[in-house]
Order: sequence, then structure tokens, then C-alpha cells
Amino acid sequence: EYMRYSIIGMYNYQMFGMPFVGGDICGFLQDTTEELCARWMQMGSFYPFSRNHNDIHAKDQEPYALGERVATASRNAIRQKYSVLWYYYTKLFEVSLYGGSMVHPLYFDNPLDNQAFEKSLYTFMIGDALLVAPVLFPGQFETHPYVTNEHWYDLYWRMRQYTYEPGKTEGKELHLPGSFEYVLVLLRGGNIVPFQEGLKEKVRRTEQLKILPMEILVAPDHNGDANGTLIVDYEESPNSIETKQYRHLRFDFSMNKEILKVQVLNNYAKTYPFERFKKVTILGAEKWAKYERACATAVGGAKLIMTGKYIPSQTALYFESVSYTHLRAHETSLHLVCRLLLEKK
Repeated sequence: EYMRYSIIGMYNYQMFGMPFVGGDICGFLQDTTEELCARWMQMGSFYPFSRNHNDIHAKDQEPYALGERVATASRNAIRQKYSVLWYYYTKLFEVSLYGGSMVHPLYFDNPLDNQAFEKSLYTFMIGDALLVAPVLFPGQFETHPYVTNEHWYDLYWRMRQYTYEPGKTEGKELHLPGSFEYVLVLLRGGNIVPFQEGLKEKVRRTEQLKILPMEILVAPDHNGDANGTLIVDYEESPNSIETKQYRHLRFDFSMNKEILKVQVLNNYAKTYPFERFKKVTILGAEKWAKYERACATAVGGAKLIMTGKYIPSQTALYFESVSYTHLRAHETSLHLVCRLLLEKK
């Protein structure tokens, strides 16, 4: 019950102007249980602020103290969050710059959808892109997130779980597996998020993300459009906002125009190892099912080679980069000359 209440608590603190919050994972007073702690670690890993915390008189509730099921569920959930940690960082950075909320209920974006309001206590949005749908009841191995009438993709399996239906004002309650191996996170169509393989690479510390290449993950909406942002800095300055020691990128994608545009909203001369966009993935790319081509272009004296490969089971088109050049102060774009195009600002 209190695990579910923590979702409401996050909503409240967003409205108080405190985006970096989260409940005491596994509960504070009294003893937790193996199942409760496993499920709470899964959900709590996606809080903006994640902390397993309990009373000194309660039994130990560190994941390793409660058995392998809790430990495995915790490791996987944390690594899932690490996969989108630069998305979290960007959203928190932008809230600091422009205001707004980090976490909100789905109906905030769809106030006319009554079902979204009634189901708002069982899921939560991180920014505009990610809907976290944890298992919230004991003995349950399914999760039933309500999604609005938009394209929604499974972030773990990279498959579309709901397709926009013209003329509908409400969406649908989905029935999807609630595994202890991963947390169900849905990616809303119309968004582009930076992604790193935290789970696959078994990342143990955030420091490892600084050398792990990024993927530009594109989730088009029903019009074939998507956009997103990325902010990177290197923790070198406590005043990076005031001194503008960060890079702020904006991505815009159009499936109809076959364009992916990268704009530099704020540039900083230093480049970082994790700015290697090794892969561009376009979800829901059925129209390009037969497309497979390599493209290459010169950028700042370096060559970028990308090969398009369609994955039928995910209806996704992957572009793998063999070579990459960093965005530098004098380079405000990358430019590809095939179906995928990154243009100047």
C-alpha cells in the first residue's frame, strides 16, 4: 500500500517545486518481505532519487540480504535506469533551466482522457517520454498500464505495444508480463531518447557510462515525427548552468521527409567519450522493411559510416556507426547522405 502511495508523494513534491524525490524503497517502518522489496526495488529504481532506507529496528533489507531474487531484480532494474540515465540527467537539467516537473501522471498530458485520470495512481511518467508501469500488488505477475491513444513502444523489447487509432479520445488498458527480470517501461511515440546498454553491459557504476557509446533511440508518433534533447557535461564545475559549460542538443526526426536533424542549442568546446553516437535506432519502421544500405560522408575530416538493418520482430531500423567524429565547437551538425540525414541548424 505504501509503495503505491509513494507515486502520489512524487506527484505532490513536483508541484511543490522539488523534482529530485523518491520514497524509502522497501519501506521504512516494520519488516519488509522478499516480494515487496523486490517489487519496490524495481519501481524505486526509476524514482528521480532512489534510496533503500529503513528503521534501525527493522530487519536488514539490502537486496543481498533478502536472497537472489531480490538481488537480481534490483541489479536489473538499476541497470535499466542506467540505460536512460542521460535522459534523466537531461530532464532534471532542463527543469533547473526552465521549470516544470520531472515526474507527472499521464493525465497531465491528456486532461480530457477520464481513464488516464482514474488510472493515474498505478503508473508515472518520467519527463514526456517514459511511462513506468511497475507491479504494485502481491502475487501478481502482470502489469496493467493504461495508455493514452498514441503510439507506445516497450523500451525493453523494442516493440510497439499500442497503436494510435484515429478518432478515439481514450486509450486502452494493456495486459503485459510483470517479470522480476525487468521493469515494464513504455516509450511514448513522438520522442527521441539517448540510450546506453546499461543492462546488457552489466554496468556497475555510473562512471562506466562516461565511456559507453550512446544510441539515439527514435520512437515516431502516428505522423512519423519525433523529437528529443540531450544535455552533457563532465561534472567539472558546480556552476555549469551559470558558466554554460555544457552541451545542449536537440534531435528532430521526420519519417516522411526521411530526416534526422541535430541542432546544437548550447555548445561547449570540450568533448566527452560518451558522446559517441554508435547507433541510431528508428522504431516502428515498417515502411523501410526492405531498406538496407550503407552510407558514408566526411565530417570535420573524419568519416562516418552507417549501415541500415531492419529487424522484423521489432519493426525497427538500426543504423550502426563504424566510425564516429565528436561534435566540436566549429561543428554544429553531422551530415549523412542516405535516407537518414542530420542537417545543420
